Amino acid sequence: MEEKPKRKAISKKLRFEVFKRDSFTCQYCGRKAPDVVLEVDHIKPVAEGGKNTLLNLVTSCMECNRGKGKRVLTENQELEKERKQLEIMQERREQLKMMVEWKDELAQLEDEQIKFIESIIFDGKDEFTDFGRRKVKMHIRRFGFDVVAESAEIASLQYGDFEERFQKLGGIAYNRTYRDKEGQ
Repeated sequence: MEEKPKRKAISKKLRFEVFKRDSFTCQYCGRKAPDVVLEVDHIKPVAEGGKNTLLNLVTSCMECNRGKGKRVLTENQELEKERKQLEIMQERREQLKMMVEWKDELAQLEDEQIKFIESIIFDGKDEFTDFGRRKVKMHIRRFGFDVVAESAEIASLQYGDFEERFQKLGGIAYNRTYRDKEGQ
């Protein structure tokens, strides 16, 4: 008599990764949580040697999973399912990579903007402290780069002292922003 393969519990982490990959959607009928109770199903059944691997697991609602039993999807269906899973995973990787690159580019742009404001305020003779950089970054996020750059120009024309220029920067940007809104 042939011994049945032992079923190993699927870890909560792996179960969650399967649900995330499949967008919390039953891959058989398309219903989604919380409308249905989701389970993790083996594409190749454990009874036939299927393993608890990401590529052999799929999100299924309780009804579809319990109704399917140990029947295997056809080989073409199984290969197509795995191919789609790999494509989705690759697309997600590429999107994450693009998001990281975009974030790096934004940080670089922000640094360049701060350096530009710094060159106006200090006439190229000094640079911001860490506090000053954070303050200018906050002004840029609040008022926008163009308004802060114009405000730095105004401050440098009206005030001779670098410290005073820096202190007045936020107030000038505030007045320019709200003066422009009231004038519309």
